[in-house]
Amino acid sequence: MTITTRQTDKGLKAFKAMFIIGVIFATTKLIDYLQWTFQLAKNWTLPQDPFFSKVNLLNSDVEISITAYLVFAIAYIVVFGFIILGLYQLNSATKLFKENIVFQQEVSLAFRKSGKSFLVFAYGTLIIDIAFLMWAFTSNRVIDLLSTELLVFLILGYFMFFLADIFRQGITLQEENELTI
Repeated sequence: MTITTRQTDKGLKAFKAMFIIGVIFATTKLIDYLQWTFQLAKNWTLPQDPFFSKVNLLNSDVEISITAYLVFAIAYIVVFGFIILGLYQLNSATKLFKENIVFQQEVSLAFRKSGKSFLVFAYGTLIIDIAFLMWAFTSNRVIDLLSTELLVFLILGYFMFFLADIFRQGITLQEENELTI
């Protein structure tokens, strides 16, 4: 029993460290995006740093209005906030584990909400980039938009749905087991 508890504690501590690193990374990126957007809105000219879309417009003669950049930047910021929301939901699930609440509806819901948040980010950035491509009438290919970040969050999102289903099945089995006893 103590070995399992120590292993669980190590796992929870490792997740807590990864959670903190993830929040720091996401917050840092979000602050960079906000700074770029505020510079754009304040000066009403494009900042020196490139726009944070995966669409590359540096070597093209495409003209996009400042208003369009502002709309796309705000959309990116909103969608990027879903990473932090997803991490928060994962953290709430680990808090339940720490309290020995395992096969409860709250755990399954936390994983499902986390998965939804990660998928909103992944599909949201893809849709925004495709819309940006269409707006700019550029020749960039859509395949260039499939970045590692997008694939990681797609896999992570669907993995969270998988875990939610496992815990929901565990809840059902636990309830059936309690009825049998």
